[in-house]
Amino acid sequence: MIHTFSYRIVFAPDRPDVPIGISTDVPVLRRRLLRTATLTPHQQHAMDLLNTLFNES
Repeated sequence: MIHTFSYRIVFAPDRPDVPIGISTDVPVLRRRLLRTATLTPHQQHAMDLLNTLFNES
């Protein structure tokens, strides 16, 4: 959870009048896991391959 007064609007560098998102560089008050994702066997295989790739570097 992030307190509402910590939200910071980020503007486009070349267009200061155009908001492009919010800054996430704010203090986090609380984290809560909603649920663990259930992957299909194909998705799990893909995640295993990605984990192997990134953990070997």
